[in-house]
Amino acid sequence: MFLTLTMLAALISIMFVTSVASTISALREEREQVRAYIKNHRVF
Repeated sequence: MFLTLTMLAALISIMFVTSVASTISALREEREQVRAYIKNHRVF
């Protein structure tokens, strides 16, 4: 029982870390796209 709960907790932790890393990666990519858009569409 303890082993099962430990494995389940480890799996949930890994999924959480993966989700956070994926979100950070997506935000960085979006920030770069916004910077490129602003750079290409400046008036001055």
